[in-house]
Amino acid sequence: MTAADEGLSRALYETVTVLVCSAPLALDETRLLSAFRMLDAADRLMGIMADHDDDFLRRARADFADHRMLAMTDQAAFTDWMSRYVAGFAAQALRRTRAEGV
Repeated sequence: MTAADEGLSRALYETVTVLVCSAPLALDETRLLSAFRMLDAADRLMGIMADHDDDFLRRARADFADHRMLAMTDQAAFTDWMSRYVAGFAAQALRRTRAEGV
C-alpha cells in the first residue's frame, strides 16, 4: 500500500468512525444537531477529496465553513442556509447526471 493509499484509508476510517460513533447520539440530540453532524461528516469527506480538483466541492466546503457556527448561534438562519445548501447539491447532482448521460 502506498503512502497516499494509507493516508486515504486513515482519513476514511476516521470519518466512518465519526459517523458510527455519532449514531447513538442522534437518538437523544436535537434534529438540528443531527443534521449538523451529517453536514460535518460530508465536510470531512469533501476534505478527503480535496486533491481531486472539484470546484463545486471546494466551494461547498468553504460555504459550510462560513455557516457552520450558525448551528449554535442562530438556528433559524442555519436551517435556512441548510435548505439552500442542499438545493445546491441537488442541482449539481442533476447537472452531473445529465452531463454523464445517465
